[in-house]
Amino acid sequence: MQSEPPVRLRAPLVTLFLLALSLLYDHTGVLRWGLLCAALHEGGHLLAWAILVRRMPRLEVSALGICLRMRGVVLSTVQEKVLAAAGPLTNLLLCTAAVWVMDRWGYTYAGYWFASANLLLGVFNLLPLPGLDGARLLRKF
Repeated sequence: MQSEPPVRLRAPLVTLFLLALSLLYDHTGVLRWGLLCAALHEGGHLLAWAILVRRMPRLEVSALGICLRMRGVVLSTVQEKVLAAAGPLTNLLLCTAAVWVMDRWGYTYAGYWFASANLLLGVFNLLPLPGLDGARLLRKF
């Protein structure tokens, strides 16, 4: 039996085309900061997954983002909520850390972008909308 690859690209040509086109026309650098903060957000989920499940995760990358595929994995209610909260918590902690660092050593545009992008991504993902972490946190099991 052949095992699934750890990362699966959905519509890879569309995803890579949209990413390349967006980066090409992003003269402000906002998209780059957003992508960095999104990668850190997913890193928070992956760290929680590694602690909770103790096996390699399966990821699905598409034009809409990165999704942790949980098929066949049974988590308790608390584990599910910890996993859902890990991404936004990572962004909010990084925002706080960036503001703290800037307060100590001086404010920079890069620091503002990093802190702002993390704050926006963390708060946005806490919204109780389907597909976002906030909906998973509020779901009754």
